[in-house]
Amino acid sequence: MTIARHTGPERWTTVKREAQIEFVEKKSRFIGICLPIRDSEEAEARLARCRREYSQASHWVYAWRHIFPERGGRCSDDGEPQGTAGLPVLDVLRKQEIDQAQILVVRYFGGVLLGTGGLVRAYGRAASEALAAAEPYTLALRQRLRLVVPYSYYDKMRYRLQEAGFYQEKASFGLDTEWVVTCGPEQEGQLRELVAEVSQGTAICLPEGVDYAPLA
Repeated sequence: MTIARHTGPERWTTVKREAQIEFVEKKSRFIGICLPIRDSEEAEARLARCRREYSQASHWVYAWRHIFPERGGRCSDDGEPQGTAGLPVLDVLRKQEIDQAQILVVRYFGGVLLGTGGLVRAYGRAASEALAAAEPYTLALRQRLRLVVPYSYYDKMRYRLQEAGFYQEKASFGLDTEWVVTCGPEQEGQLRELVAEVSQGTAICLPEGVDYAPLA
């Protein structure tokens, strides 16, 4: 995942994919869902879909945080006692400093009261397990360079760049091979030297600007 925006922080952490977990606590069924989001509008739309998909549930608790297009977030107890549901879910995102992400926790009430402490633990557990399943990862502001490399050097080049810790996108193959490599702005000289060395001066490095990309 790469976000084409350069006005935010130097690095931030989000999640790779949408993931879902489920467990039963004292006859209540909890479903935790965590996913990356672009903005609050996307979060609202996913919440609406969750309410439709689990229309017979007792509660649809949620929290999200975003930093694009500006910093913000929201959470809701959705009818549970104040502070026992939405806030524990939001705290999971806060404590791990997760942004551009949403957690939804669906509850089917099983007839046994959990008490305030039990609710906090159950909603916190659902949020934590869903977040872990969605695989948090960190993106940083990186310099993007497109490599055009003769095919005969491709395997060695990929290996040496990986060994040096540079993040590489998927390659395309034609008469030559092309792919984007990202690095910290201070590493550009090192990257260019390595490419020239491995390819014996035959490769081309084309600048493609600065963007957010995963750390290698």
